[in-house]
Amino acid sequence: MDVIIQRINGLWHLIVGSCQIRTPFLETQHRSLVVAYARQVYPGAKIHERD
Repeated sequence: MDVIIQRINGLWHLIVGSCQIRTPFLETQHRSLVVAYARQVYPGAKIHERD
C-alpha cells in the first residue's frame, strides 16, 4: 500500500488510493510528525511526499 503525504490548504493530508484524509497537523509542523502518524495508522505502507 502506498500513502502519499501532501500539504493542502495549510494542513497535511494523507492520500490513500482515491481517498484524501485530513490529518490534525498544520503545514508548519514537521513532516516527521506526519510520517510517524501515517505509520501508526497504516503500518507497513510505503510513505511518499508530494508537493
